[in-house]
Amino acid sequence: MIINLYQFKGGFVDQFLHQWFSEYNKGEGVVKNSLSAQTQSHWRALLDDAKLGKLSDWQKTPPGRMSLILLMGPVAHLLADSEVNELNRRARDLCIQGVDLGFDTQLDLVQRRCFYDPLFYSSVNKDRDLLLRLLEGMESQVDMPEKTVWSTWYAQASSLNS
Repeated sequence: MIINLYQFKGGFVDQFLHQWFSEYNKGEGVVKNSLSAQTQSHWRALLDDAKLGKLSDWQKTPPGRMSLILLMGPVAHLLADSEVNELNRRARDLCIQGVDLGFDTQLDLVQRRCFYDPLFYSSVNKDRDLLLRLLEGMESQVDMPEKTVWSTWYAQASSLNS
């Protein structure tokens, strides 16, 4: 019997998200030169597995789907993957499907911002409109001090539509 380690709770999804948010929560986003060679290598291996469809089970849970969105979006960009445009499209599709499933609503504020990352960077007006509606829906759920962070995201998303 072959055991798929990607399916285990506390496995690679949790490890990846811990690494991602350890960097993201420093306030500057995730910057390649702040990542260790080991982290970059780990993320490259995960990205390669995602590209081969080996991580498709991840999309069945909110944290797993968010991990795939991050791998195929910002991580592919950070690692200068040769298929970054196709991967960004796949991340966008995962995001929109995840919103339809309500997966985004099961994540905390910062995680939701990361889940919506493909919408922030999309050039499609329909995606930007969806992003604004999602952020508007979040407003009532946000308390101080997160309200300031939310306001910044909303202003950024609003400026995309101008």
